[in-house]
Amino acid sequence: MEPGKIRLINSGVQGNTTFSQTIALATSNRLYRVTNNGAGEGAPGTMRIRTTRSMLGLTFNTIFDLEAGRSVDVYGSSLTVTALDSVQLFGSYDTI
Repeated sequence: MEPGKIRLINSGVQGNTTFSQTIALATSNRLYRVTNNGAGEGAPGTMRIRTTRSMLGLTFNTIFDLEAGRSVDVYGSSLTVTALDSVQLFGSYDTI
């Protein structure tokens, strides 16, 4: 397992309403477990997870919305997370 931290924070740039972080880029598909810890001090916050998976020469994109306190296992080669409704959002991910 390779643990990692997710930290999405408002950059203060005007006009930027979503904050995203690419947390994984791999040459082959991998299984990841993503956990949304929510905003600071346990406040609710929704995280959008976008994963890209390659199979038989085709590329598939999948999007999940993950509520605070939940986790999900996703399979793919690229993994990007976006904060949907909070200025600051924390979480973690592991390669399984």
